Amino acid sequence: MLAIVGLVNIPIIYYSVEWWNSLHQGSSISTTKISMQIDMFIALMLISFAFKFLYGALVLMRARDEVLVREQNSRWVREIIVGVGK
Repeated sequence: MLAIVGLVNIPIIYYSVEWWNSLHQGSSISTTKISMQIDMFIALMLISFAFKFLYGALVLMRARDEVLVREQNSRWVREIIVGVGK
């Protein structure tokens, strides 16, 4: 039930900027124009891409750790941990 209420609430939240424009700031980014200063837009895009790259790096690190845990009894993992060949 909570998911249905949340699903109904999504368009209300999205269009509230247009419906109640005296209460909300206008859209800063739209498909037609950018209403914020270019310096702020560049900073917003830079931090957005940086966060996405950080998220991707953390996902890959977690996947690597999961593979090492699952394969912990195999020979190649023991060689990596013990450092055989050094």
